[in-house]
Amino acid sequence: MFNRTLMMLALAATFAGCATTGYSLVQPGINNAGGMQVTAGSGWNIAPAVITSGARKGTQLWTRDGIYLDRLVLIPAVADGEPLLTAAAKDAALPVFRKDMLPNEVEELMESTLVKYFGEGNAAVSTANLRPQVFGSGRGVMFDIDARLTDSPTYKGRVGAFIVDDKLYTIWYIAADPYYFDKHNAVAEAVITSARVAAP
Repeated sequence: MFNRTLMMLALAATFAGCATTGYSLVQPGINNAGGMQVTAGSGWNIAPAVITSGARKGTQLWTRDGIYLDRLVLIPAVADGEPLLTAAAKDAALPVFRKDMLPNEVEELMESTLVKYFGEGNAAVSTANLRPQVFGSGRGVMFDIDARLTDSPTYKGRVGAFIVDDKLYTIWYIAADPYYFDKHNAVAEAVITSARVAAP
């Protein structure tokens, strides 16, 4: 049953890719996403603006095998009092970032945000293994994600998050588990740990 679901998702991703133009290759080397720099190898594709139209300014969504199978989400420079996502409706209560958040509170913010990201009532999201991580000259955190969606395979992932000049920068890798998560985990984590704020 799981393999059949993955096959259907893969076909959906393929047809979506055929129907939607505008994907572009991520150039190997240093890339900039709204002031956040990451270093990437080959094989990543940036999703077109039509897919990320509801995202914050500067957000980028990368994938290797299709966004339903794996995605790397880069969200730069979230200011104090702002959410990581853009609300589709004014009454959508999105959790907001606070500049004085402790590491565990950043983790909780991400967990609550992912529930909204996947659709409240359709996903059970948990985080674990909170640990310190250096990002450039600053310090931040990394932690793991487990997301169980209704009528979908389990997703696993990694999140890197750090605060610079009172702004939150996050980069998260989410992929269908076990195959696609394991397939791209090493290269995705390399991109995450390379994140830093671009020099002015």
